[in-house]
This record gives sequence, structure tokens and C-alpha cells, in this order.
Amino acid sequence: AADTAAIQFRRVVDCATHPGAEHLAIYSPQAHCLAPAVVTEKDFVRLERLRPGGGTYLRGKLTEAAQLRFYDFTLHHRFRPMALLVDDRPTRVWVVGGPVQSNWLRITGGYLSDREAEQVADRYYAAGGRH
Repeated sequence: AADTAAIQFRRVVDCATHPGAEHLAIYSPQAHCLAPAVVTEKDFVRLERLRPGGGTYLRGKLTEAAQLRFYDFTLHHRFRPMALLVDDRPTRVWVVGGPVQSNWLRITGGYLSDREAEQVADRYYAAGGRH
């Protein structure tokens, strides 16, 4: 993969107009590719592991600069797809509905198991990340 970050929020682009872009594996490889990450876990000042109702999900608190970058990105990327990758694997794809003003991003999705979320959090904390 092009980026080494464990958690990546990436824009989904048309492969025809972005030659050489990485293919988005959960969609037709001829049509959907990935642009470079807009935000990664390197942009977090904190990562929280939450277990409501017995399941696990993560949420990352963005730095002020990353929050402004993500807001600007989502403002200009409305009604277009975006993907969340965890350990280089797409876990969720959605259409940006409008600008995101939150400083917390939820790291969850149908293709991210509780075990995988726990492992990502453990590595983040072991590398000196705050929780």
C-alpha cells in the first residue's frame, strides 16, 4: 500500500482519471481507486477504545490542524465517496453528506472486527499514543 499508517481516511476516486492510484478492493477494481490519505492516526492527539454493549469501536481525536484539514476536505468533497482503511484494508465506505466539524472521528465499520480494533488500539498505545 502507498501509505504506512494503520488508520487512514481516504478519498475514493475514479481510476480512469487517477492512473496509478491504489485500487479499492471492496469495489470493482476498474472503477474505484484511493487517493492519498486525508487524515491518519498520526493526526490524532488521542485514541479511545469504547465498548458500548459489548462491542468495540475506536475514535480518534484530531489535532486542531487535522480537524481544519478534514473540515475543509469534507466541505469540498460533498456527495462523493470516502473510505476508511485499517491496516491497509477497507473497513467502511460512505458518501460525504456535508462538512464534518467534529474533532473526533469514529473508527468502525462492517468490515472491522472487535479483535482487529483491539489490536490497532494496542499498537497505537504501545507506540506512545495517548488513550
